[in-house]
Amino acid sequence: MPYLAAGVVFVGALCAFDLVLTLAVVRRLREHAALLDGGRAQVPFTPPGTSLPEFSAPGLDGTAVTRAFFTEPTIVGLFSTTCAACRERLPEFTERVRGLDARRVLAVIEGERDDAEPFTAALTPVATVVVEPVKGPVNTAFGHPASPSFYVVGQDAVVTSSTLTPAGLSLPART
Repeated sequence: MPYLAAGVVFVGALCAFDLVLTLAVVRRLREHAALLDGGRAQVPFTPPGTSLPEFSAPGLDGTAVTRAFFTEPTIVGLFSTTCAACRERLPEFTERVRGLDARRVLAVIEGERDDAEPFTAALTPVATVVVEPVKGPVNTAFGHPASPSFYVVGQDAVVTSSTLTPAGLSLPART
């Protein structure tokens, strides 16, 4: 009988220790999730103050998108056709920039033109749209960031803010 009591006490202590370890792991996972969700959205891929290098890409409407395109504050959204998060953020982005002058919003879609159709259909009414291959000129100018990522680029092609969520964009005055 004493062996049975000792065994029950041992198993109980082992379960309590396992519970403490599990709770510690859950706490650490929550901290990591908070860093990825909240903190990461604040970390710019192309930090504010960065001047974009020379680049050139054609917009779907024939607009030449170069450094000279940025004559006033412009919202830039970088998307990829292979990115699930990009599809999730697309409606939020289009709603966020709706009402702005479409010449002050640039949407860059990385991928094949056929795959980009859902993006171009949603973005063409609210933005100047560029569809480019992987590591295309605009994405390269921004340091080929993760997708989706969003920027405000001021005059002379200088990045003024960046975020991973459209909600984090500081929008210029609506026209």
